[in-house]
Amino acid sequence: MAGNTSESVFLVKNLEVLSELSKRFIVKKRILDHFFRCESLTNGDSSFIELSHFLVKNIAVQTHVPNILVLDIMSKFLKEVKAFKEMLRSGYIAWTPERNRLYRKVRVYLHKAYKIAPIFDYQRAKKNLELLHVLLGRKFFWPHIPTQLALVIFVTDRNDPNLTNNHYILQKNLRAFCSCSAYAFHMARNKLKINKFGKL
Repeated sequence: MAGNTSESVFLVKNLEVLSELSKRFIVKKRILDHFFRCESLTNGDSSFIELSHFLVKNIAVQTHVPNILVLDIMSKFLKEVKAFKEMLRSGYIAWTPERNRLYRKVRVYLHKAYKIAPIFDYQRAKKNLELLHVLLGRKFFWPHIPTQLALVIFVTDRNDPNLTNNHYILQKNLRAFCSCSAYAFHMARNKLKINKFGKL
């Protein structure tokens, strides 16, 4: 995510032709992409971090985005991610044995995850979700929805052709975001024989 001042100016000038919503999305994507790959979403006790001046300043320097925008986007993101976690853990998600309905349900949550943190290729993630459900059906193994979300984002990110230097989303951030325990995530990966590169 390295860059320079001229790159930052170029980015801002190019954003002038876009709608306000599009501008904000691009800046949000830039900030959260850096955050998920380089910073920690959780504290030592697995609770979500509180936003600090130091973190805001560091993200602003690394992404070449003004501090005030970083503060605004990160503040809203942390509120949204806490609400998303509560929703995933509350039992609100009703399990359904009918596979098409289950697929649609997971896809809805995948889209919600993307809106909160657009850090992966959503179109590729939808295709990977379809493939995951084929694999789960063959194995007669159906992990909880948070685990399925974590697996889909993991595989999508690890196979992203645009990534350089293996600059992946940190697994601890991915698991925290999807409210998936390390045990559930790795057990499902091992059961499905998905390696650390996101391949079978």
